[in-house]
Amino acid sequence: MLAMSELHYLRMEAMDIFERCLTEGKPDSLIAFVERQILHDPPRIELLQELGDDLHQRLLSLREYHFDVRDRVIRSLRSDFQVDLSQYAPAGSLQHYHLLSADQLLQFVAHQNACILPEDLHLLRKVFEASIDMARQLQKDVAMTEDLFLFVMEWSEGLSVVELRGAWLNEWEQNLVKAIH
Repeated sequence: MLAMSELHYLRMEAMDIFERCLTEGKPDSLIAFVERQILHDPPRIELLQELGDDLHQRLLSLREYHFDVRDRVIRSLRSDFQVDLSQYAPAGSLQHYHLLSADQLLQFVAHQNACILPEDLHLLRKVFEASIDMARQLQKDVAMTEDLFLFVMEWSEGLSVVELRGAWLNEWEQNLVKAIH
C-alpha cells in the first residue's frame, strides 16, 4: 500500500496535471501520468481509484457549472424581458447549447418580445456570445474529463481484477500442493 503522504502527493500532482490538460486542451500529460502508475511495480491501483473519484467529482462540478451558464441566461431573459428561452435551449439538450448562435437567440427573443429596445438587443448579443463561448469551452472540458475518468476507471478495474485473480490463483495453487502431499 502507498503511504498516505505519498498517495496524497501523487493525487495532488495528478490533479495539477489534469488542470494543465484542461488549459492546454489535450489529455496527453494525464494519460502519461496514469501510464506511469500502471507500469509501477506493483501498479498503484489505490491511486488510480482515488484519481477516478477526483475526476468524477470534477466532472460533476463541470456539468453543474455548464448547466448554470445556460440557466443564468434563461433566468435573466425571463425576469428582465419576459421571454422564456428554455423551450429553445432545453436543459435536457445542454450538450447542444454551445451550438446555438447569438443571432438565432436574438431572433427568437425579438420574436417573443417585440418591445425590446435596440440597445437591449445589443447587450443581449454580448451576453449570448459570452454564454455560448463559455458553454463551448465547458463542453470540451466535460468531454475530456469524461474520457479521462473512463480511462482511469477502466485501468483501475482491470488491474484490480488481475490482482484478485492472481491472489486467488496463488491460494488455489498452495491448496493444490497441500492436497498432493
